[in-house]
Amino acid sequence: MRSAGLKVIAGKEFRDHLQSRKFHLIFGIFLVIAVIGLIGGAVEYQKQLADYNKNQAAVSDDEFGPHPYFSWKPTILSAFNEMSMLMTTIGVILGIAMGFDLITREKESKSLKILLSHPIYRDEVINGKALGGVAAIALAMGIVLVLSLAVMLLFGIVPNFEETVRMFLFGALSFLLVFSFFAIALFMSTIAKDSGSAIIYTLIIMIVLSSLLPIFTYGSVYTAVFGQPPEPPDTTSMMRYGGYGGMYMTSASSVTISDGDGEMMSDPEVDEAWQEYEEKSRAYWEQRQAVGDAVSLLSPTSNYQRLAMAVTNPGMAQMMKSSYGPMSPDDEIPQEGFSALVALLGDMAKNIAALIITPALFFGLAWVRFMREDVR
Repeated sequence: MRSAGLKVIAGKEFRDHLQSRKFHLIFGIFLVIAVIGLIGGAVEYQKQLADYNKNQAAVSDDEFGPHPYFSWKPTILSAFNEMSMLMTTIGVILGIAMGFDLITREKESKSLKILLSHPIYRDEVINGKALGGVAAIALAMGIVLVLSLAVMLLFGIVPNFEETVRMFLFGALSFLLVFSFFAIALFMSTIAKDSGSAIIYTLIIMIVLSSLLPIFTYGSVYTAVFGQPPEPPDTTSMMRYGGYGGMYMTSASSVTISDGDGEMMSDPEVDEAWQEYEEKSRAYWEQRQAVGDAVSLLSPTSNYQRLAMAVTNPGMAQMMKSSYGPMSPDDEIPQEGFSALVALLGDMAKNIAALIITPALFFGLAWVRFMREDVR
């Protein structure tokens, strides 16, 4: 029969987090910046909504009205998109600050040996510490959502059902991001000898996952590993827009056929050199995109940013996704409704899985390491 140690330890850790000065300081800074950002977002939303209504009224009778890409109805959730940037910095630091000394603090104060001398299972210690941290993070994210809703109501903005669901999804994603770095810090706390070493190890992992991996997928680092994109052939051609890598070329020569009443121009002749270049260029950019997506799965911040964009601004997320493939200007981009959101999240299922697996993996490593800890 299990003891009640899990409940006692989880409750104590939860109270310790809420009474911690570092939790008050970091979470207080986060709240202040978030509220200021939301107020600015609410003001900007009202301005965009007024402009949108004005443009809609001006073109209501014009069949050549604005293109769907530029007629998105503003949403207050765009303010949450800006908050996601804040979450990847201060939110990550909050998770690290809550977890880096959970075990090393007990080692340094010699209280871990005393704690384990009580009739308590060792796994209840690590599980209780993790549950206390999870509860504190969940409470913090709940406070953020409540304050966000309060700011909206102060400006007379009442979110509809769909926007409310997206707000909760945004809160769940933010929880997973903060919990990911909490789990990483907890793992480092189990393998480090002291709190100073644990925070250094955690910061190194954070820099690698949040900065170095995303850099690899862009610019000169990728080019240095996989080579330069194909060079276009040196022939007389004209410019044409392509979906991979921006502009590419095609032959300017064409065939004209006379039908007696005039001349009719046919399609441009196929230039084999340019056709081969287009195929190589497409394969290069597809490979580059696939490698970039695979590497980004290892970064919790990259997964979070993509998912947060899909939740708060699905129209923009769909447009960014389409920028890597052929897209016709007449293509209709889903902008509103749960169907657009579900479709985007379905495409990003691997990002959702990665954001869940990361904290589970590091907590599992911390659990195994702590259970094998030689406490003397």
